[in-house]
Amino acid sequence: MDSIERAIRNAFAKADAYNPATRQRIYESAWGAHERALAANTALSDAQKEQRRQKLKDAISSIEQEFSAPRQNEDKAEPSLDAPHRDDPVLGAAVGSAPALDTGDIRSRSTKKKGGSADLGYKGGVSRKEKRGKKKRHSPFYSYGIPALVLFVAVMIGYSLYSSFIDLSRGPSSSPLHSDGSGAPLKDGEEPGGAKWITIFQPSEATRMSVQGRATAEILRDGPNSFARVKSSGEGDTVTFDVGEGILDQLAGKTATFDIIAKADGGKITQMSVSCDFAGFGDCGRRRYDVGESRNDFLFDLDFAGDKKAGRAGVITINSDLTGTGKPVDIYEIRVSANAQ
Repeated sequence: MDSIERAIRNAFAKADAYNPATRQRIYESAWGAHERALAANTALSDAQKEQRRQKLKDAISSIEQEFSAPRQNEDKAEPSLDAPHRDDPVLGAAVGSAPALDTGDIRSRSTKKKGGSADLGYKGGVSRKEKRGKKKRHSPFYSYGIPALVLFVAVMIGYSLYSSFIDLSRGPSSSPLHSDGSGAPLKDGEEPGGAKWITIFQPSEATRMSVQGRATAEILRDGPNSFARVKSSGEGDTVTFDVGEGILDQLAGKTATFDIIAKADGGKITQMSVSCDFAGFGDCGRRRYDVGESRNDFLFDLDFAGDKKAGRAGVITINSDLTGTGKPVDIYEIRVSANAQ
């Protein structure tokens, strides 16, 4: 769940996050990707799937509430060296905060009387005549927060009725959220949640890489950075990366997040597929990612539940272009982090 929330915030960072329509599209993509991941994970019971859906709803509601805070006061507030700071809901960067709106006294719209002024919930001490003399004020929460929450609930109910991701019918998308799994890219260089990573592959360890069929792989450099350029010409033309038995045993009984740092070559978006063979732990299914020209982190989560042992080394298999046109993908690193269940 942490990875899909990070993916939402990363998508906000690359779009006009303060546009409600943009946020709606990102929420829809995130929900669809999450639903497809649940459908692929047959190990989960219906109750566990519903619990994960609720966690995603809570996460999106929490993010949306950050955008519901009034921004008009920020434009009017004078800068102060002593002013408190808060985190921007998109980038998490510290910015100066304006006086917060106290919504504790705001009552339901249903308490309004026809022909009268808005009841803002002030208790006692103000007569009806004084209220009529005051200028009617509307909280930004009514103007932006309530419509956004209503829209969000409607979208969640609608998408829970579908078993597949609607964006698949639109072909390759530039959105990094478009994938078969719960993974999605982070911002370039971002370390999600301060996780501790175990390296599976780096370009300096080319012996951990092998090719099948007509696939090719070569180590290249881009300034100070080196990468492995892999190219698949057909469905059976793949490149595999060894995952050591010792690494797999460290994941036993935990939930692991795999991270493939990659980008497409030549400025052309390509659809990359990822599959796994983790020996005694099974596989990870087949996952698809739309890879663009910017370097991104492509994530997927996997449960290594129980007391199983790997018994041997595993592999991660990549096909750089599912369309079979031979578009290459540059792999900068493959790594994994684990959290106790």
